[in-house]
Amino acid sequence: MSEETPAVRALQDAISAMFREFVEHRPEGVEAALHADCTRWDVVLPQLIQGAEERMAFHAGDQAQSQARGPLTMSIDWQASSVWGDTGVARYHVDFDYAPPNAHRGRIRITSVLRREGGRWLIVHHHEGAGPAGVPPITEAPNRG
Repeated sequence: MSEETPAVRALQDAISAMFREFVEHRPEGVEAALHADCTRWDVVLPQLIQGAEERMAFHAGDQAQSQARGPLTMSIDWQASSVWGDTGVARYHVDFDYAPPNAHRGRIRITSVLRREGGRWLIVHHHEGAGPAGVPPITEAPNRG
């Protein structure tokens, strides 16, 4: 667990604000939370998203899929957040729930790396991954051949 300090709270507030912008379909607000050089591993895309042009294309697709679903609710489950001067890392889960039509829900594990510039926390790297489903069952004997 993280020690609750003003810097940690400010870092978490910056991340929370970014997700509120996403829920309210404001990609410009999401982009405002990102450093100009921000990179991203998204939970559904295989490639690393780099640069403003790739981020804009990503936001457009992400908003299109979101708006094709029903209302979205999200909650953040903070696991650990650390600050060292003007650098911070937050590790957390996001639980999301889209209502019908096209309902979908799930949990994503996220690590965000931030840099404080001009008094603001900006995300420099955002890494999403699907939560683990556990060890798959072993149904075949190992080949010891």
